[in-house]
Amino acid sequence: MTGEKRVTGKGSPKVTVLGIGNLLLRDEGVGVHLVQRLAGMVDTAGVELVDGGTSPDIQYLVSGDTDKLIVVDAVDGGDEPGAIYRFTAEDVTQDAAMPVSLHEIGILETLKLMSLRQAKPKPTVIIGIQPKTMDYGLELSPEVERKMPDVINLVLKEIEEASNPLSSDEGREGSLSLRGTVPLCHCEERE
Repeated sequence: MTGEKRVTGKGSPKVTVLGIGNLLLRDEGVGVHLVQRLAGMVDTAGVELVDGGTSPDIQYLVSGDTDKLIVVDAVDGGDEPGAIYRFTAEDVTQDAAMPVSLHEIGILETLKLMSLRQAKPKPTVIIGIQPKTMDYGLELSPEVERKMPDVINLVLKEIEEASNPLSSDEGREGSLSLRGTVPLCHCEERE
């Protein structure tokens, strides 16, 4: 694939990217769209891509030997469509009132179940995208589609950081910079 960034996972910790969503409801399927697009961009030796769909049992889709879990889903944080959020499992469990997922059984409940099963990978990062529409349809809205390259780059950076833990948050630059200690981290600077 010419011009595309490819991330290799050989010799590095195992990373699982879990895409959640319903492909039939436009932006609601953003996590699954992302996992499908990553398929040709990562070396599957160290990266597991999982289409979680709308399964309420996603904790069973993540293997126990995962060193880092990256969950991608539509998140209603009240911002403009296409806004990108990044937060950790700890951020979510500390603020139970935080809007996390648009599914009946949200990320918070799933992480709690995984913790009870002692299958919660460390660390867990959640990347959310503010949807515009969840009407019937197979395509993402133009606003969310325009942000997909940024979301893909953020996920690839998370995968790379699993191999090099010293890179941490200080390597995040540009429109995807983090905002300090905000519990629900909005990854874009507001104008």
